[in-house]
Amino acid sequence: MKNCDIRAYGAVGDGQTLNTRAIQAAIDDCAAHGGGQVIIEEGRYLCGRIDLKSGVELHIERDGVLLMSADVNDFPEIESDFWDTEYAPRFNKRCFIYAENCQDIGITGRGVIDCQGEKYVVPMTEEEIRKRPNMSYNRKPMPLPEGSAPLDETATMVGAYPHPLDPRSTSLAPARVVLFMGCEHVLVEDVCMRNQPAGWSYWICGCRDVHFHRAYIRAAVDMPNNDGIHINCCQEVTISDCNISCGDDCIVVRAYSAPLKKNTVCEKVCVTNCNLTSHACGVRVGWINDGIMRNCTFSNLNITESVNGICMLLPGNPDPRRMSDQGDEHTLIENISFTNIVIDRNYRYPVHIRISENNLCAGIRNIYFSNIHAASAQMPEIIGRPDCHVQNIYFDNCHFRQLRYEDIPTPFAARYAAFGYSLNAPTFRCVDQLVFNSTTFSVE
Repeated sequence: MKNCDIRAYGAVGDGQTLNTRAIQAAIDDCAAHGGGQVIIEEGRYLCGRIDLKSGVELHIERDGVLLMSADVNDFPEIESDFWDTEYAPRFNKRCFIYAENCQDIGITGRGVIDCQGEKYVVPMTEEEIRKRPNMSYNRKPMPLPEGSAPLDETATMVGAYPHPLDPRSTSLAPARVVLFMGCEHVLVEDVCMRNQPAGWSYWICGCRDVHFHRAYIRAAVDMPNNDGIHINCCQEVTISDCNISCGDDCIVVRAYSAPLKKNTVCEKVCVTNCNLTSHACGVRVGWINDGIMRNCTFSNLNITESVNGICMLLPGNPDPRRMSDQGDEHTLIENISFTNIVIDRNYRYPVHIRISENNLCAGIRNIYFSNIHAASAQMPEIIGRPDCHVQNIYFDNCHFRQLRYEDIPTPFAARYAAFGYSLNAPTFRCVDQLVFNSTTFSVE
């Protein structure tokens, strides 16, 4: 095992010198000697895309900062025969930290990954805020790739559903901070990621034996699409003792298999002892035409000041044009347990399950809620389809209390109140075997 201090390879921690080559050289040398730690300490190290290798742990000491470049040219597109990059979400093949088909890799330490997200966004207009009251920023306009042209305004079903595709969505900015593809034995521990741009913090795709422990994600809640941890088509995953604040979904479980070239189940995901704040969903399971997601548990969670607490919204796409991360399978979500969860000062639904039209869905079934205590502006909503009922939903010792927006002390609640959302009663349609035991619904 070898410890490689990036300063020995020429890295300078002044926050201005670009250190991509020096840090990559340290990673390559560490891997060539059987693996070990690549150590970042005592400084702010500006960097473009780096590629981890098997056996290498990127270790950021408490006085070290890995600073993501704000120059989009420092993030070349990923080229790979291992996975189909044409199916990268948002048609964007760029990331900051990349690993492909690696074993025994990690990002650890009490230091910081600073993504300089404020340099990738611009303030929204008052009119834009009225349409999206939980956001304050849009993606910053960036040049389109050479030879491309903006899509016309009718192309509304590609890009960020359900919003029209803004040509800025196809910008050169990295759409993911960390992308691990097809890796085994992965550890992310203690490290703090902050100031994410309009892109996902972690996309863990097609991996096995993955562990997030005491990880921190500190993104601005009113910046778009800066999701927390995406677990896609993975098996044997634990997420524990993490604190996540972000503008989009905090924790996502999906089975979007198109990049992997074969249908791959997402299963055996355990999430516990986490604090979550999101201006989308605290926990999301499934998206458009994903495959099979099963046998997952979520326990001991605090979800506060979020838009939706627990969400299984399966959108549809009536347009023949493909959305950026639209799958090709019939979705099946089954055997999912939510236990000991507090949802407080929630702007919309504490529990939201819906199967939309034009979604390929084989079913949502065997979903268990126990000891859920929610204070939210809306009540739970579970809606299947006449041709695809939601099945076997169990609520045990759950308590749902409806708040007024004026009782939620944030500027975003005031925006929602001005938007004019009406309060809803609990809604259950096209649901078979819906069971309530010691469960109450109340209004302030």
